[in-house]
Amino acid sequence: MTEFRVQTNLTIDNIVDESSLNESMLSKKIANDDLVKIQKSSVQIRLLKGPVYRQKQSDLWTWLERDQYQIRQYFSEIGLSLLLDEAEGYAFLRQIDFEEDQEQIAALVLPRLITKRALPFTQSLLLVLIRKRLAEHDSEESSPRLIITRGEIHQWLQPYFKANNNELKQQREFNALINKVSELGFIRVLKNYEDEFEVQRIIKAFINAEHIVQQLTLLTEYAKNKSADLDDLV
Repeated sequence: MTEFRVQTNLTIDNIVDESSLNESMLSKKIANDDLVKIQKSSVQIRLLKGPVYRQKQSDLWTWLERDQYQIRQYFSEIGLSLLLDEAEGYAFLRQIDFEEDQEQIAALVLPRLITKRALPFTQSLLLVLIRKRLAEHDSEESSPRLIITRGEIHQWLQPYFKANNNELKQQREFNALINKVSELGFIRVLKNYEDEFEVQRIIKAFINAEHIVQQLTLLTEYAKNKSADLDDLV
């Protein structure tokens, strides 16, 4: 009679090793889950501070695309909507626009997190002029990047304001206006080239190309009625 012996590779040492391996894998999973939460929180916090750009904030953009559904859901619960343009590479938050019959109720329940503000004439004018130039660029060039110069901006603004005998004063006022628009995030000064600016394509989300001519007409009429003095229109 042949004797059969059942052999197993399972030993006490192997049990300990396997248990340690499982604990290690669990720890890594927990650590990874925590990392994902931190990354998602980083995106949410940054969006509350301002737009996220694919080109400038590649890590945040990757996390935003990965967790887009959860991030949208999170912000919708506090009355904000996420606008993400994958083609142009920007994302930002807007207050949810409730229906007219719901606005009063919404105002009681959801305080406004993003304040609306009306821009002064000069800033509105420059933004429309920049948007007009971007529309022209997009129709003529294949590159999405548009660089404009301080001199070009001065030339665009000049026809909308009455002649000023103090040319240096007007140039300073134009430069102050350029700085304001830069602070709003619609243009960015190039490093080491203080007289050149890159147009931020997020401007397309705020000024519709179809309305540029109409807006310029209204701004021109407004300037004429106000005699177009920067001191009066700022």
